[in-house]
Amino acid sequence: MSEYFTTDELAEFLRIKPRKVYDLVSTDKVPYSRVMGKLLFSKSEISNWISDGQNNISNQKNLPNILLGSHDPLLELAVKQSKSGIAMSFDGSIEGLERFKLNQGIASGLHIYDSDLESWNVPIVKKCLEKQDFVLMEWAKRDRGLIYKPKEKSEKKSINEFLGQRLVTRQSGSGSDNYFKFICKRENINSSDFIGTEVTYSENDAVSLILSDNADVTLGLASEAKKHQLGFLHIVTERFDIVVNRISWFEKPFQRLLNFSRSDDFLNTASNFFGYNINNLGTVHFNNK
Repeated sequence: MSEYFTTDELAEFLRIKPRKVYDLVSTDKVPYSRVMGKLLFSKSEISNWISDGQNNISNQKNLPNILLGSHDPLLELAVKQSKSGIAMSFDGSIEGLERFKLNQGIASGLHIYDSDLESWNVPIVKKCLEKQDFVLMEWAKRDRGLIYKPKEKSEKKSINEFLGQRLVTRQSGSGSDNYFKFICKRENINSSDFIGTEVTYSENDAVSLILSDNADVTLGLASEAKKHQLGFLHIVTERFDIVVNRISWFEKPFQRLLNFSRSDDFLNTASNFFGYNINNLGTVHFNNK
């Protein structure tokens, strides 16, 4: 008996069409050899390949039902109102990706800007999750800028007007911290030109320091400034995405969240979030198979 499968034999063994075998070969997703122009598949290598694939699938199916990464107030509300059963652990964009890579959650939120490529989120997931099976989905576009408590009638026009003031510190690796560093580089200033505060891990906590007079300014969302009637200097319209494990995408918890995000109740809720644009919610910006 031969130690190798032919293409047709492997297709029959896997219960797929021969065309699918050729697709697997063309993307190097199955071990193979080419002898005199003919494809051959070692039965021992195929056995190991199947075992590895089953282990990967098992690991992905047993992911904890947790949303990792960056905090978004609208997403937090949607997760709760959708009754999806998804827990939330907001650690910042980069930390979320690292935990996602370790299979510690089904999805992770992020808003990381690559100034060299002038692109949101796609470059960082390509770099960090090269071997992961995921989809990068848009959640919302959000207006972000400097939030402050107005003490006079004149509005602020530049970040330079805040130099020397108490700036809310966001955790290292967060989308806010990443973009603030980009602003500093662009404006030729330094974080040491501000007075730091305690580290905050969410948009709500950052604004709370302004409201309690424990900070003077934060790089936050227009929606939070509007809600609390604070001053706002627009800096950028960013894209907040969710990277989702491919298997988890089709399971009930994430599908409940997606279905709720298409409902009238959600649309009414989102309309109250000033500076948000959800017209492209659900758009896939990168698909890593």
